[in-house]
Amino acid sequence: MSRKMLKITAIVIISVFVFGIAASACAQFVYADTSLQQKLDKAKKEKSEAQKKIDNANSEKEKTLETMEKLEKEVGQIQTQLDAINEQLSETEAQLKIKEEELEKATKEADKQFEDFQERFRVMCEGGVVNYIEILFSAESFSDFLDRIEIAQEIAEYDRNIFDHMEEVKNTIENSKNEIEAIKEEQEKYKIETATQKSALSSKLAEQNRYINELQQDIKANEKIMEEKQAAMDALISQISASLSKNTSSGGSSNVKYVGGDFAWPTPSCYTITSHFSPARVNPVSGKLKKHTGTDIGASFGASIVAANSGTVTLAGWNSGYGNCVIIDHGGGRATLYGHMSSIGVKKGQSVTKGQQIGKVGSTGNSTGPHLHFEVLINGSAVNPMQFFN
Repeated sequence: MSRKMLKITAIVIISVFVFGIAASACAQFVYADTSLQQKLDKAKKEKSEAQKKIDNANSEKEKTLETMEKLEKEVGQIQTQLDAINEQLSETEAQLKIKEEELEKATKEADKQFEDFQERFRVMCEGGVVNYIEILFSAESFSDFLDRIEIAQEIAEYDRNIFDHMEEVKNTIENSKNEIEAIKEEQEKYKIETATQKSALSSKLAEQNRYINELQQDIKANEKIMEEKQAAMDALISQISASLSKNTSSGGSSNVKYVGGDFAWPTPSCYTITSHFSPARVNPVSGKLKKHTGTDIGASFGASIVAANSGTVTLAGWNSGYGNCVIIDHGGGRATLYGHMSSIGVKKGQSVTKGQQIGKVGSTGNSTGPHLHFEVLINGSAVNPMQFFN
């Protein structure tokens, strides 16, 4: 074989070897990128399912609150009835006390009259006068007889009045007893009604509170799942960004250099920062303390968003909490993220230049109003974007 043929053969073998290694590296990267994207899609799906459960629980909670409003009105009516019953009970207690006092007074009066009669009868017996006949026939004269008749009549009338009065007192006592018993019976009836009303009220209140607590626990559990999935998604996005920044190039090089230069401000029409990069801030949507991984720039709806630097678009589409989102790889492990867009003007894999329009400001995803969420990622980790502007 000639020397020239040997050289040609060597070049072919080396080319095949190099191409094979490059192809293998690309294949591994594509596989790794695909695996991360699959995990990201799975995390998005699980977060979406958790969000649906939260929405359902909130819907059920809203219905329960409507039911609670009706129950509150019913509770008010029951409380009014309870107040009326308590007032009646107070009146019954007062009437019962009056009747008891009347009964006590009548009993004492009857006892006193009976004691007087016993005393008079005892005196008559001790004096030897047994009955009215003896009184009449012991008269010494007719005049004395008439006097004795008159006295006997008066005594008989007095005795009759005493016994009539005692009978009347007795009837009064019996009537008072009956009235007291009736009052007691009515009082017991009111007590039972009151206890029943209170029991019904307590049961309804306990039931509604128990159901609300169950809904709250369900919402909290799914909110926790959403937070976990969002954290996983953020980590996956960072990994994808880092992987793309380190491995994406036209020639298959594994170390693409940074394009260089300071960043251009991503919203040329507005420089108002509404929320800075922060390790912890109160999230305006969830109301919870959470890391803010970028800078929020307030801008009008539809305002232009430009690329902060030249690079390759690695993500252009919906990205969960970020809404419509674009990620640009600038090489050297640097990437920028643009979130909450109303519309996206670039595609994945497209090369863009510094200052080129890539979309418009919106309020998609987890957002309370039109603004741009701008992030800078270094090897997948979010850093303060403001340090990259001149």
